Amino acid sequence: MKTSLLSLFAILFTTSFFAQQIQVQESVSHTTIPFVKVYPQNGKPFLADLDGRFTNPPGNAQVTLKMTSFRDTTITITGDMIVYMTEQAAEIEEVTIVPGVNPAERIMNLAIENRKKNHPKSDVAFKYDSYNKFVFTINQDALGQISDTTSDTSLVDLKKFFNQQHIFLLESTSTKYFKPPFKEKEVISAYRVSGFTDPMLSTFANELQSFNFYDNQFDIFGRSYLNPLALGSIRRYLFILEDTTITAPGDTTYTIQFRPRRDKNFEGMKGTLYINTRGYAVEKVVAEPAENNGGIHPTIIQEYALLEGKKWFPYKLSTEVIAPGMSFSSKVKDAYLVGKGNTYIDRVVLNADMKDEHFNAVFVETARDANKKDSTHWDAKRKYDLDAKDLRTYEFVDSLSEKENLEGKLKMLQSLLQGKIPLGYFQADILRLVNFRDYEGFRLGIGLETSDKLSDRFRVGGYFAYGFKDKMWKYGGYGKVTLFPKYFLDFEARYQQDIIERGGTGLNSEPVITLLNSFYRNVYIRQMDKQRIGEIAFSGYIFPRMKFRLSGSYQRIEFTDGYQYQWTKPEMGSIDHYDIAESSLELTWAIRDKVISLGTKRVSKGSNWPIITAKVTKSLPGVTAAKIDYTRLTLGVQQIVPIRAVGKLTYVLMGTAVDGDAPLLLQQVGQGTGGMWKISAANSFETMIASTYYSSRMTALFTRFDFKAIKTNKKWTQPQFAVHHAIGYGSKEDMARHSIAFNSLDKGYAEAGLIANNLIILSRIGFGIGGFYHYAGGVISPKVENNLMAKFTLSINLF
Repeated sequence: MKTSLLSLFAILFTTSFFAQQIQVQESVSHTTIPFVKVYPQNGKPFLADLDGRFTNPPGNAQVTLKMTSFRDTTITITGDMIVYMTEQAAEIEEVTIVPGVNPAERIMNLAIENRKKNHPKSDVAFKYDSYNKFVFTINQDALGQISDTTSDTSLVDLKKFFNQQHIFLLESTSTKYFKPPFKEKEVISAYRVSGFTDPMLSTFANELQSFNFYDNQFDIFGRSYLNPLALGSIRRYLFILEDTTITAPGDTTYTIQFRPRRDKNFEGMKGTLYINTRGYAVEKVVAEPAENNGGIHPTIIQEYALLEGKKWFPYKLSTEVIAPGMSFSSKVKDAYLVGKGNTYIDRVVLNADMKDEHFNAVFVETARDANKKDSTHWDAKRKYDLDAKDLRTYEFVDSLSEKENLEGKLKMLQSLLQGKIPLGYFQADILRLVNFRDYEGFRLGIGLETSDKLSDRFRVGGYFAYGFKDKMWKYGGYGKVTLFPKYFLDFEARYQQDIIERGGTGLNSEPVITLLNSFYRNVYIRQMDKQRIGEIAFSGYIFPRMKFRLSGSYQRIEFTDGYQYQWTKPEMGSIDHYDIAESSLELTWAIRDKVISLGTKRVSKGSNWPIITAKVTKSLPGVTAAKIDYTRLTLGVQQIVPIRAVGKLTYVLMGTAVDGDAPLLLQQVGQGTGGMWKISAANSFETMIASTYYSSRMTALFTRFDFKAIKTNKKWTQPQFAVHHAIGYGSKEDMARHSIAFNSLDKGYAEAGLIANNLIILSRIGFGIGGFYHYAGGVISPKVENNLMAKFTLSINLF
């Protein structure tokens, strides 16, 4: 026992006191040099880490440092120290390309073959802790250009400010759990943000880059790029073997540069891969988008370690973001904003024993007390202590935030992005200010409701509006109370006198894909009825990915524009109006949806799997004056399917069936957007005149394939082509019971089209054209040109 303890103390003493920590920096700018090759006197060569740090192996008084574009440097180790390397001009030699096998491609083929085995999420359950730190500051190279003897006070102040602090600092700690094949969850246990407490900022580190470098698509700052390790990447990427380093007996690290081939059109990256022959796994990777459009430009670095001699696992993820368009001074070159962050992964447990009930739809969850952790927690989790600049950043930005109410301004921005104008304890609804539909013309209105400042558990609001074409006032009021925040269980009530589309889907959880184009389709709506409704409803999540809405309502419907309906039984209603009492149950199942839980907020990140919505509505004849008896079933399925390096397929399947008396309001309208406005609306019949086809039983399938945009290296044009197809079929209706003429889809309806988006881009709004052809079913003209329709397309380009 004594011998064991002495041995343990000897090891700890040697590790703690005699292991010298070295950092390598550039001699002029004093910036760190990542991945320097270290050749010790004794032992095998190895690589320094991202921050230029390495631990000197025992028994080495000297090491030699080597790095491309720098002079070889031999140093004598005297303890913990910073050493400097001097950059030298690279001599570019002529390169002759000869036929044969590219050695880099041979290595990459082996890495691609082994990518599933080396994937951290392949076949091993794990858990780990992480610490994240991100700062925003000025480009340090620009700061070094400012002379200490300058007389320009603005430059003196600029240098003094950034020598003392950053402008923003964010830290967080979390624990991640994973169980094959796809169950995962990350719990953010603590976060601290200079000047802010909003939990929305706690997930910032999760948005920077993908957790590993093995998926077909790699995400950097919210945008996806084709991974050079994806299947088929050899023909899309050019790989160049730059160096070979023997790091241990039997282990070799290959340094391989990669970039997209010149004749390939895809969202790619460029950078350097370090492939270790132990399993041909990624040891390190440095990558950035292949194209720099002059805007925000990120670079990522991932470093891996071999755990338990069998599994390569990331231990450090680094991100650097430059924003050349955000300059702090026009007097200094490249004085732009820079963001730098690191995620340190430790306490990794492979083959961790985890119960299934530990996982649900929430894949990122911020603990409710995450912004209240004390210094004891942070001292235990930080990889390195905060320096004077970090401490000053917290002190300065926190005081500035309090003085300038930055937290309040952030909440105001969040409200505006949600379509609300904050007014203290109330907020105005921007979406109710101006609207347009063919039936009512321009609609001006105002909506006012309580805000989260008053309470985040209940909301009360109301609105008024006026349509200038139908010359009608509309109004309504509503309220919502959150009963159980954990399950997002709400009780809702509303009363309104407004108008409603004849044959609308009636879905409250409108498919997301449809919502993106609802504004365009609403422009075309030509037939609507008056509706006075009182409704109560309960909604929430019965399962993590399944939402329900159970409602009951009483309505008075009045026909408009001379429409009349002949009932099966006269007592059901008059020819121009009727009452409905009904109950409904609506379920929405987002398969494998990824959810972020931020305290009391639930944010869906979506998935590549289908979203299914089903609603059943049953009338309740005999309730007061309601006599009508019917049952209505509605089903919606939607999905976006990415096709690697090609584009994406979007489809929306809609179906409705009505049993019982069915005036046009209760039937399903063909989602037509043909007519005078000539604006393309996805997930609709582009050639069908709006509000002209109705059926009590109808099914429609809308598909669209969007190809990747063609890269032109011009900001004003990025042509992106798409193929459109829509097909529908419905039941034949008894026209004699309706006083107006319309068509049924009993003969079906089919159309196809070709679209060219973003032919011209002005202020991030893209303009294009589309051509559509009605080729089967419905009412077809014998003249081909009458079945053709040309439209304009509008799109918003955020990136």
